[in-house]
Amino acid sequence: MTGTPPAGRRDDEGVDGGEAGPGSVVVSTETAGLGNRLKSWVSAMRLSPDARVHWPVTPHMPARFGDLFTNDCAVDSIPDGARVWGSWRLVVLPEDERHLPAGFATVGAGANPLIRGAGKLWWTLRGRPDDRYRYMVFPKTHSRRSTRADARHLDLEYGRIPQYFRDLYAPLFRRIDVRPEIARRADRWAAEAGLDAATVGVQVRTWRDDPRRHRKYHRPAAKRLLRLMDGVPRERRFLVVSDEDGVIGSLQQRYGAGRVLHFPRETARADSWRSAEGVSEDLIDMLLLARTRRLFASYLSTFSEAAWWLGGASAEVDVF
Repeated sequence: MTGTPPAGRRDDEGVDGGEAGPGSVVVSTETAGLGNRLKSWVSAMRLSPDARVHWPVTPHMPARFGDLFTNDCAVDSIPDGARVWGSWRLVVLPEDERHLPAGFATVGAGANPLIRGAGKLWWTLRGRPDDRYRYMVFPKTHSRRSTRADARHLDLEYGRIPQYFRDLYAPLFRRIDVRPEIARRADRWAAEAGLDAATVGVQVRTWRDDPRRHRKYHRPAAKRLLRLMDGVPRERRFLVVSDEDGVIGSLQQRYGAGRVLHFPRETARADSWRSAEGVSEDLIDMLLLARTRRLFASYLSTFSEAAWWLGGASAEVDVF
């Protein structure tokens, strides 16, 4: 899901006009989906104490910033002299580099997919001696403009991320103030459903808006997900969020309606991007997913990644 970026946006890893200093305004200008926008916003917070958000309404993001959040940081245009963060990636600053070795990322690395694929094969043949490829289901090509040559990226690496960065970014995600009526709906349903620490979060991105990705990503992923869910003890329940209503029904048929929980939305999951109400219920799904301590996450989905950060970046994650 993409939109037209505002003037001044850059897609490379950095801030327009150089590094932000004290008192500098940094504006997040990411225009893709909810997870991407939250990550970009938090990176702006990291770059400056005066972080703003340019949150354009697009065909795939009908909700205004104020429909979802109460933070007083939205801007209608880029202020004069402001610097811009236009990437979906979490920023890694020069002072962070000693905490993140060169070549760290596998999921979001820029190395040729053939090289990364061969690396994972060799890692697997050696009995998976470490966690290097734990979250890379298969290698995906990323834009060179958004990818560092040294592969110092945090994105989608979950449990591999050093505690230093979790301690930096988790508090920034906590600064996101969701509208109280949205938060109350999530709290109320979580209490009624008895959502607890034993509940396993399941986020299923079917890519139903992209037939090529649906065939390439979702169909093989569905089999991997069932293997993960089959391995969960019967006494544990699942909280399922998805971009397609049919996913809920199929999982309930397999595991039972009493074991497969889902927020009772008023908007169709497949059409959530068509209305502000749908996006607000997507945010409720994200808040509920953030409460789970074990998470089965769709590969390459920043929706589950943002939920993981909102939950404190401590949940155990398996990607499929």
